Amino acid sequence: MKTIELSPKSSFIADLNLRDLQRLREVCRRVFREKCNGRSLTNTQCDKWIESMGPKVMEKRIKIAVDTKMVE
Repeated sequence: MKTIELSPKSSFIADLNLRDLQRLREVCRRVFREKCNGRSLTNTQCDKWIESMGPKVMEKRIKIAVDTKMVE
């Protein structure tokens, strides 16, 4: 069984299934790498970014990422 590493103050991301959380983290990492000269983020850093955007924005990001084949 896989465990999900979440930042301590998680709220809506705790309700995401593992696949959607992994998708969001991948989108977050890709965007950050492109904008910040290849630097990478930890899961906790990704979770903070995801949390800051809120559930409605993240739902749209997952849909766009899947539709454009950015993630599976």
